[in-house]
Amino acid sequence: MSKLRYIIILTLCLLPALTWAQRRYSANEYHEKELASQRGFSTKDVENSTDVLFGLHASEYAGAHHLIGFSAEGSWSSFVSPMPASRVAPGGGAAGFHLLYEFQYNGFLLQTGLGVAYQKVFTNIADTAIYHPGMTDTWSSILPAQFTLKHSFTERQDMSQQAYGQIPLYFGHYFFGPQGIGYFLAGVHATYAFWGNTRQKTLISTSGLYERYVGVWEEMDNHGFRKDVPAERTGSQLKLKFDLMAHAEIGYEYNTRQSARDYRLRPSDRLDGRLRVAAFAEFGMLNICPNTKNVFYGIPDETIYDFTTYRMDHIFSTADAKAFWMRNLFVGVRLTFLFGFQPQEHCILCDPWRH
Repeated sequence: MSKLRYIIILTLCLLPALTWAQRRYSANEYHEKELASQRGFSTKDVENSTDVLFGLHASEYAGAHHLIGFSAEGSWSSFVSPMPASRVAPGGGAAGFHLLYEFQYNGFLLQTGLGVAYQKVFTNIADTAIYHPGMTDTWSSILPAQFTLKHSFTERQDMSQQAYGQIPLYFGHYFFGPQGIGYFLAGVHATYAFWGNTRQKTLISTSGLYERYVGVWEEMDNHGFRKDVPAERTGSQLKLKFDLMAHAEIGYEYNTRQSARDYRLRPSDRLDGRLRVAAFAEFGMLNICPNTKNVFYGIPDETIYDFTTYRMDHIFSTADAKAFWMRNLFVGVRLTFLFGFQPQEHCILCDPWRH
């Protein structure tokens, strides 16, 4: 009899708490439906969704995602080499476009695809002087004189442009912060130049050093001595070798599911679009210097005073460059757009009265 008394007393004590819980649950349910109604959703949508407001749901980034899209990039670019005569500056520009496939599992990213890139690089060349001793001044018929002929090449700049085919393979991860969703990618892409051409510009001056006379003779056209004569030559494609470029990028991602509340209230709208803005850098891992034997400057003896017959080839296509390595460098900005479909949302911890 005493046990039954204790049970009755305990039930009476718990009855107010049970009543309060029922009222609280009804209020939450009413608030949930009211908020959904204000956002344009029906009561049926709320009842069929998985605790849209108060349950603990999986992130929209959880699980496996398959995304396709494209990227466009622009960068400063140059050739890097220890060759003393070449300069990294001023460099040039490059632009690329890639079709992409990306696999995402939770925070992990794997990206590959197929792309093309265009590059135009200006390489400044150190001033060069070439001496020809034992020349005879044939302009004087009375007393021919021996002298040393000097060729000066100044303000030379070599231009090369090429188009590349590229296959990227990048790995990365998301990092989530209070300001949004960041990410980084790192990896390599195979690169091969399939088209291009070159152009060389310089100023040519000639002067004579006569042992019989004091000083240097210059700017005397009747003796073949001229100053700062512009010269320009065009050439074929720079035969760059196959390359593996190391790639690293870090940036911010905006997606159509940026609002978790919207993600939960729209279970039937699964289109997942992602826009990324990133800074990136790429550097060649292999020596791509062409294996050619062109000449830096070619001056025919029979037309030594005729500048139009002189030959110039791009500095990295000459025999002088073969002793040095040369690598590509890119630094710029990359825009990426990816889209796919969201997997079905699932609830990790839901309202115990309804699930």
